[in-house]
Amino acid sequence: MVELSPSFEMECEVLDRDHKQLLRRINDIIAVIDGEHSDECAKLTPDLVNFAKQHFAREEALLTKVGYPDVKKHVEHHRALDRKMESILNLASVADDNPLAGKKLKSELVFFLMDDIINADLDFKSFVEDKQQESGNSSGP
Repeated sequence: MVELSPSFEMECEVLDRDHKQLLRRINDIIAVIDGEHSDECAKLTPDLVNFAKQHFAREEALLTKVGYPDVKKHVEHHRALDRKMESILNLASVADDNPLAGKKLKSELVFFLMDDIINADLDFKSFVEDKQQESGNSSGP
């Protein structure tokens, strides 16, 4: 199972809640693969992808609202993750018949989460924190 260290929390309630939900959904998929119920991947993965896209939209709206200067770069990063989600969906569709696909799916899911949070979101963490402090709000600017 995948865990996120508290150091990767964004200190923004809406984003942290979304990240925890992404983590839970990824761990659910990993659990069905590890538990030899990989047929569930084809059912769980589209829900993860849909939630991830909703998360991206919420995050982009928040960054636009607070005036984050690199919002376009972050949106481009999300579009790259959208393309990776297509690969994740393909792996999930064959994971039941192909144990190697299940194994690859697990690693792609972990990479996806880390790429979203660590490689991209932490870039704007301090900016959003500063905006929250200015407005006196920790749930989001």
